[in-house]
This record gives sequence, C-alpha cells and structure tokens, in this order.
Amino acid sequence: MAALAPTKMLGTRLNFAGSSTYATAAPKAQKIVSLFDRFKSKPAPKAKPAPVASTAVGIDDELAKWYGPDRRIYLPNGLLDRDEVPEYLNGEVPGDYGYDPFGLGKKPEDFAKYQAFELIHARWAMLGAAGFIIPEALNKYGANCGPEAVWFKTGALLLDGDTLNYFGSSIPINLIVAVAAEVVLVGGAEYYRITNGLDFDDKLHPGGPFDPLGLATDPDQAALLKVKEIKNGRLAMFSMLGFFIQAYVTGQGPYENLCAHLSDPFGNNLLTVISGAAERTPSL
Repeated sequence: MAALAPTKMLGTRLNFAGSSTYATAAPKAQKIVSLFDRFKSKPAPKAKPAPVASTAVGIDDELAKWYGPDRRIYLPNGLLDRDEVPEYLNGEVPGDYGYDPFGLGKKPEDFAKYQAFELIHARWAMLGAAGFIIPEALNKYGANCGPEAVWFKTGALLLDGDTLNYFGSSIPINLIVAVAAEVVLVGGAEYYRITNGLDFDDKLHPGGPFDPLGLATDPDQAALLKVKEIKNGRLAMFSMLGFFIQAYVTGQGPYENLCAHLSDPFGNNLLTVISGAAERTPSL
C-alpha cells in the first residue's frame, strides 16, 4: 500500500497510512475534484478577435492598386514606361490610369472640369443602362410595362402623346410633364452642385450634409467606392453606345438582342449582323 498514490473518490482525498511520504508531508490546500466533474461539458473556447492591423494592411494594399505612383496604368509594365505617363496624372483622383492622349487635363481647371463631366455622364449612363434593360426584360416575362417596353419605342409613345404604362397601371406623365420634371428636379440639383449651395467639401461625391447611406463614413472605403463607381460608369457609357448602335442596326432592344445571341451565338453576333446573315432559325 505504500506505493499507492493519493486517490480521489467522490470529492474526498484518501491518504494511506502506510505511505510515509504522504503521512509526514505538511498539509496543503487541495482542490476537491468531484467524481461527476468529468461529465460536465467544457465551456466553448472564446473566439479570437480579428486582428485590426491585418485589415489596415489589406486596405492599404488595395488603395495602392488605384492611387499613387505605383497604381495600375492602362498598359502593363513592359508595354508602357511610367515615365511616359503625364506628370499631372499623379494618381490622386479615382480612376486615373495615366491615360490622356489628347492632353485634356494639362490645365488644372480643365482637369477638374472634365473629371466632373465624366463622372456625371457615367452616373447617367448607369441609370440609363438599367432603364434600357430592366423594363424590356420584365415585359418579356409577363410584366405589363407597355406595348413592348423597348427604350426607343417607349420614347416614341411619349412623342405621340401617349402616357407610360408599368405593371398594368397607367402613369399620367406625358412628354411635357416629363421634360418639366427633369428641368426642375435635375436642373435644380445641378444648380446647387455648381454653386455649392450646400457647402460641400467635395461637390462630386457623397459626404458632408448629403450622405444618406453613410458611404463616406470610412475615408478608405469611400476612396475604393469612388474607383468602383467610375469604372462601372465608364463601362456603362460604352454599353449605352452599343445600345444605340444595336437599335439602329437591328431595330430591337438590348435584351432582345442578348436573347437572340444566347440562343444561337454563332448565328447571331456582330459578324453575322454586319454581313446580313443574322436571319436564321436558332439552333438551341
């Protein structure tokens, strides 16, 4: 029995008298361990807090892609030397890829003017592209958005004195009312922007007294959103140009052209339209 170690049973520590080691040892505070403690569930480990430093580093790396001297430019390294980029394109504004073949931004006042022009047209193009596609697509799948809901045919209805029709409900807006609303609402907003009537620090982007969605709360995230906005806006401007050309060539809306191409990609594409061979029964 002298070789037996101390035993824990039902919360009581048992010392054997034959063990001289434990008989002569000074009493110490012992932790009572119950027999049933082993059946208790262990507390779940606490989640480690996300490292703040790595997030900041990630934001800095992302910003460095679009701003500053080492940002992305319109041609990859090897095809374009950074010394060839004009000095006034220094990466301070969103969407600056170092491309200005006509030298429109040599003068600082011209640079700011053309930047505003591009951004405003980009925003109109994004709204217009959505307005061209969505009503036509909804009408194709059962929503009553007018006779055909094609953008140029909807405009023709207004010119003929008719009103708009969305989801089976007639909207009492004719061409005169639409133009008047556009002049008052859009013209008023543009007047306040030009004269800075609301005392904006940045007249082109959200922030200050007008930021209902809180887009400018975080300056770093706001800088990235500005890049995304101008990139999508430039794509939308090219899309609008394509919609205009498609309407002139095919006499159809963009969604109808897309469906025709997807149903037969080899029979309905740019080459077959130019050659006049686009009229064929879809193979799919």
